[in-house]
Amino acid sequence: MIIRQLKHTQYENFCLSLNKKAHAQPLEAFFTVNMRVDGWEYAIRLQPERHNKIAVLQALQIDRQDDRPNFGLITDGKLLSAFLDILLFQGFRS
Repeated sequence: MIIRQLKHTQYENFCLSLNKKAHAQPLEAFFTVNMRVDGWEYAIRLQPERHNKIAVLQALQIDRQDDRPNFGLITDGKLLSAFLDILLFQGFRS
């Protein structure tokens, strides 16, 4: 898990994007954002925290090449931080 503190306006804009473009299951505290990087599909799980912080909990790498999808769990801090950087840089444009 990676936790990053954002500036107040950046945090507010990020949370608005989460509410509009991410999805959350009932009674879950995290949002799931789907993204593609270098032809790979990922599901990133993010959780807004108090004091303008965002937690990146984990990511799933999804391989849909076969008849049924294969999933790989990603918990490495460097990769999770990179996914958050991409989402912040893109501002959820896609």
